[in-house]
Amino acid sequence: MENTLSILIILAGIGVFIILRKFSHTDKTYLVNFSIALLMALLFIRTMMLDPIDWIGYIAIVFCGLAFIAQIILGFKNLKTT
Repeated sequence: MENTLSILIILAGIGVFIILRKFSHTDKTYLVNFSIALLMALLFIRTMMLDPIDWIGYIAIVFCGLAFIAQIILGFKNLKTT
């Protein structure tokens, strides 16, 4: 499961790069927000799987969780404006 999740994180990172290049200057910026949210959610899940979690892991969990929430909110705001 850990290896599969790590591969998904790599694929999501590549997807974010491609989506940023194609859609960041168009009216479909919500795609950028949702792809970044997916990446943050995967990183959040992967960090939760660490055993034991040290203080850096807890900081990563907090920031990835906050980034996920922020990108979801921005995605819905951008989706409503289009």
